[in-house]
Amino acid sequence: MSYRMSKSMVLSALLILALPVVAFAQTSRLEGMTLQGDYVKDYTSIFTYPSQVPNVGNLAYGEVGNTGGIGSILTPGSVNERAFGSVLGNLFDGRFGSWAIHLRETTPPLGLGSDPSVPSNNDPNVNGNEEFDLMWGKKFGTMSLGGRIHRSFAESITSTPGVQTTLAFNPGAATPNARNLSRNILGLGGGISFEMNPNSTLDIGLLYQNRSYEQTVSPNPGTNETEDSPTAYQLSGRMMWQYQSNVMITPVFKYYSFDLSRKEITTTTTTTFTNTLKGWQLGAAANWSLGSNDMLVWGVDLVSNKVEQDDALFGIAPANTDITETVMPRIFAALETHVNPWLTLRMGASKGAYTKVKTEPQVSGGTTTEVTTASFDMNLGAGVKLGTVQFDAVLANNAYSYANGLLGGVTPDGGFFPKVTATYSF
Repeated sequence: MSYRMSKSMVLSALLILALPVVAFAQTSRLEGMTLQGDYVKDYTSIFTYPSQVPNVGNLAYGEVGNTGGIGSILTPGSVNERAFGSVLGNLFDGRFGSWAIHLRETTPPLGLGSDPSVPSNNDPNVNGNEEFDLMWGKKFGTMSLGGRIHRSFAESITSTPGVQTTLAFNPGAATPNARNLSRNILGLGGGISFEMNPNSTLDIGLLYQNRSYEQTVSPNPGTNETEDSPTAYQLSGRMMWQYQSNVMITPVFKYYSFDLSRKEITTTTTTTFTNTLKGWQLGAAANWSLGSNDMLVWGVDLVSNKVEQDDALFGIAPANTDITETVMPRIFAALETHVNPWLTLRMGASKGAYTKVKTEPQVSGGTTTEVTTASFDMNLGAGVKLGTVQFDAVLANNAYSYANGLLGGVTPDGGFFPKVTATYSF
């Protein structure tokens, strides 16, 4: 038996033993390829395009937790992003459309199913109290419609004789900026899809969220706070064009806006702080079908984000500063290959070939800075089919290196599989 075959068998054994212990679903498939879900066919597109709900079929998924490795803002070793959900295409025999419900521990970024390693927007909110996410969709001939409602809420009310204190935001936010970025959310969304011809489909999604927070002491002995504008929204569009039997072209456009303005209120004055984050993305990818259901993806996109702030919201610039980020272009690629009927390996990378961040103070005498870099991201992934359940994992970036030296080395942060998901189709 060759050394290479021995190493492959050891790694496969590790996958079989470890994956059922930490379970997850298809968000891990995308993260394992460093891919944004808009560019490929995957059921997670329903979070951006609710009109895809009736095209998913019947499935249930479980997300047991992100251990703080790839794709998490948490410290290594913590567990986050646990969730369970299902899509029911045959509920009431399908007479009333398809339904989906998702119960999550934390609130994902706008339009996504989890907190990914390659975001499709730069959602600044960190509210971790999502209670439900309900979706509906129905096909009408060559057209599909979909809708969505979800809510994330936390509030603390303390009353003593003559005084009532209300804190309505994600707990643990001690400073004005932290409270501003920990807002409660009520979200509504809708989408429409058109089968333009046998070879192309157009998806359009619009997601709106009312994001609010409040810190009030009544009667007012000092400074109270509230949002000045609660609006956040994202408009998305993509087309899936089957250019050839083994090539699919997918152009994507997104525009998103987060209003983070707030007010400080005293007994005599009201001070307003205007803060916004807006951005857009334009790109396209080509998906090649290779061999027996393997996939190779190459794509390019242009990304622009701009922060205009009276506060120092993100800790990377002082107050009264505009921050503009441009990534033009970002090139990305991914490979998914089925090693055998039950084992799939994945890898992918993205390269911001020309990434520039410009900081411009909006006060006289301020210093403007421009930093240009070439950012690089790469993830590894694996999938295992065990009976009726598909397990997909994001691998630690040094997992292969560690498996190559099983008698020594250091266990990767978050373990071999910092994120795993499990999907059951029926």
